[in-house]
Amino acid sequence: MKRKYLHIAMYRALDCLYDEQEQPSETLLQFVSDANTYIWQDKSAADPAIQADFNSSMDRQNIGAEIDEEAAYNAVKNFLNEQNPEFAELFTEISLDEWKELCTVVTDEEET
Repeated sequence: MKRKYLHIAMYRALDCLYDEQEQPSETLLQFVSDANTYIWQDKSAADPAIQADFNSSMDRQNIGAEIDEEAAYNAVKNFLNEQNPEFAELFTEISLDEWKELCTVVTDEEET
């Protein structure tokens, strides 16, 4: 998977998980809204700081231009844990197989 698609995959995973919550926290709502890659304030995310934090985290984790899905899953989980452990815990409700499927979908959509 290309690193440039990781933020999109993370957002879509969290957005789905948010929708499945009976009573999602206000903190999660705000983060998902700010991470929305489909509302462009600066052509990266609804809140450019989220994209900047995400990119910094990927750099610290030595994530290059290409990454396998399992390493991507762990890198995203690490980023979310940096932001709020609640987000990382929620993210782990997605299985590695589901994550791989999502990565395939995101890659296919972004490359067509």
